Amino acid sequence: MEKHLLVFPNRCTGCNRCVYACSAVKEGLFMPSKARLRINNFPQQGYSVPSVCFHCPKPDCLEACKEGAIFKNERGVVVIDAARCTGCGDCVAGCPYGMIEQYGSGTAYKCDLCGGNPACVAECHFGALVFKEPDAVLRRLRGQQMKQRSRNGGADDKRHALAVAILEKAVRVPRTTGYMG
Repeated sequence: MEKHLLVFPNRCTGCNRCVYACSAVKEGLFMPSKARLRINNFPQQGYSVPSVCFHCPKPDCLEACKEGAIFKNERGVVVIDAARCTGCGDCVAGCPYGMIEQYGSGTAYKCDLCGGNPACVAECHFGALVFKEPDAVLRRLRGQQMKQRSRNGGADDKRHALAVAILEKAVRVPRTTGYMG
């Protein structure tokens, strides 16, 4: 069974350590704007929600790519072959979660799960991000989050819409100094 990257928004502190770790691993420097995930902060509500690539079973980004630059590898991870990417941006528009970006050159980039050991998960000390084989509860959580698709707006708009929808369904409890989940 394949592992999935899952989000528990009620555990996210908004520290952005995952974002910094991702950009450091993928870009070689701390550049949050080039991370493969984003943190959506809702300060008035006291919550933060990570936006991650779901590596969809039937990826819209793959369907949108006319050049065949996006494919699923042997582990079921949706990856981009930068050498085949023409920079058309169809995959960016096609992703209903806003999780594909483009460099200034036009080449698309997205999460590739760091070859099976996501740096974001390793850096998340509160368990807001997990990478594991899903049980029934985690499959339901992932399915619930994946239902929040958006066709309107750019990547930022889609990520924000996803975060709002996830937060609406999240278990919210009053936070105390000893609260961890």
